[in-house]
Amino acid sequence: MTGKSNVIAEERPKAAGTSSGNRPMTVSRAALLAGGDDSAFRHMVHDLLAFSARLEAVRERFGSYLGLTGIQYTILVSVRHLQGEDGVGIKAIADHLGLSGAFVTIETGKLIRQGLLTKRPNPADRRRVLLQVSPEGEGRLAALAPMQREINDAIFAALDDEGFVRLAAQAAELRKGADRALALADYLLVTGDKA
Repeated sequence: MTGKSNVIAEERPKAAGTSSGNRPMTVSRAALLAGGDDSAFRHMVHDLLAFSARLEAVRERFGSYLGLTGIQYTILVSVRHLQGEDGVGIKAIADHLGLSGAFVTIETGKLIRQGLLTKRPNPADRRRVLLQVSPEGEGRLAALAPMQREINDAIFAALDDEGFVRLAAQAAELRKGADRALALADYLLVTGDKA
């Protein structure tokens, strides 16, 4: 090929819906495109996936320190966070974590058998239970706290006060968007609509 043919190829406009290199675009919203290209968006998604994988790995290590799986650790911490004075129900934990009630019931049962959670009937509805972290569970979480602080400080070292407030708000909005996107994906898969 001559140098002239390379110049001609570079000057060709991109087809609608393609990014540099004629790859199909993965987003169409202008706010997510840099110069009409989705490369920065894809890079951000991969950074978020890597960040998520590392958060999962840290969670597994916290759980392992307590003799638990990562999800059991997360449930234990969530019960402590949400229990208030009276305890917290399975549905509230499931909603908080985006998990099914059946799964949370199974995992909280394991934590109860290990003596880390207690349960009692909900006085407002005897068919439901209220969960609380037991003294044993509180003791294990207290032993983990110094390591937890150091690791969490390292993970989020890049955030200042404003950055933390902004990220916390954006994370909540991204979670809502992801829930909507999952529902859309399920719909499109069932209907076969390629949008």
